[in-house]
Parts: sequence; C-alpha cells; structure tokens
Amino acid sequence: MRPRNRYITVVAVLIGMAAFVIGIIGTELPRIDPGPPCWKETLPAQIATECRELEAQKASATFPWERQRAEAQDFFRQFQTSVAADRREEVAGMMMYPLRVKYYTDPRPSDYRFLQSADELLDVYDMVFHQSVKDYIANYDAGEVWGNDYFLQTGTGQIGIYCTTTGECPECSFEFKVKIIHSNLIYRDPVNEVLDELLKPDATP
Repeated sequence: MRPRNRYITVVAVLIGMAAFVIGIIGTELPRIDPGPPCWKETLPAQIATECRELEAQKASATFPWERQRAEAQDFFRQFQTSVAADRREEVAGMMMYPLRVKYYTDPRPSDYRFLQSADELLDVYDMVFHQSVKDYIANYDAGEVWGNDYFLQTGTGQIGIYCTTTGECPECSFEFKVKIIHSNLIYRDPVNEVLDELLKPDATP
C-alpha cells in the first residue's frame, strides 16, 4: 500500500472510531434535565414546572427588602399565635399547597410528604405539629426569620415561607404562606440519636 493511501486509511479509521465513541456517549450517558423552558426574563421557580420573573435581579434597586422582611416577620408572629391557640383551620389556611412536610418521627434521610389540601393537613395535624414542633415555633424569635425575595425560613429551614410579590416595586405588595414544615429537624440532635442507639440494651438473649 502506498504511503498516501495508508495515511488516508488511518485517518478514516480514526474518524470512524471517534464517531463510534460519540455515538456511545450520546446514547448511554444520562440526559440532564434542563428544567422548564423559561424565557430570558424569567428563571426556574421553587416549583419545578413553573418559572418566576427576575424580580430581584431586575428591581434590586427598588425592591423594599426591609419592608418585605418586616412583613414576613409579622406573618410568622401570626403563625405563632394561631399554632399556640390550636386554631387548626386558621393554621391550615396559612399554608401553600401542596405543602411539603416531614413528620417529627420520620428518620432524617426520609423524603418529603406532600399534603395537597387543608383537609389533608387537618387529618394528620398532630403528626406535623408535634408538641416539640409547637414549642419550637412558639420559642423562635420572629426577628430571625430570613431569606430572599421569594423564600424565607427559620434557622436552617425548619419552617419555610414562600413570598409572592404583586405589583411594581417599591409599591409592591407581599403575600406569605408556609410552604415547608421540616418537623424532623426540630430539637433532634443527630449525634444524640446515634448515641442513644448505641447505648440501647441488647435485646438478644
């Protein structure tokens, strides 16, 4: 075989191998979900199938951060009052559904449970609002509620509050709803849980 023909053959083989490898990668590697097809003026929201406006990015100079936080804290104080008074229907009306919850007794790595309505929450109210959860809510300093333009929380996310902004800022208005109740993070020290498990008496004979 002439050198030139040999060179052409080698190049053709390399091109064929590259195409084969690309074909394998394209068919066997998992596809990355790009999320919802949001336009350039929006970005994915907390709810996976929705987009939200770039409110904070577009209006950062006019967004009333201090007023929003103050109103969020007032909302949390009302939430504290309603929970403490055991006004269950009122508490259920302060939720955003589907509500993401974990029962106090759920293991830490457990998945969220989704409650679709106020009636579903009322059916399992005592499992969501365990006495330790009520104590946590009552004792939490509302002034420590913090977050961004659309999501605020207590501590490290034990209670999550969704904020809906309506109108043009700085005159915009806010509506707050509890979106997450992460009960099994409340007053549960993972170190103590492990130690308790290790110190349990051996039940085997």
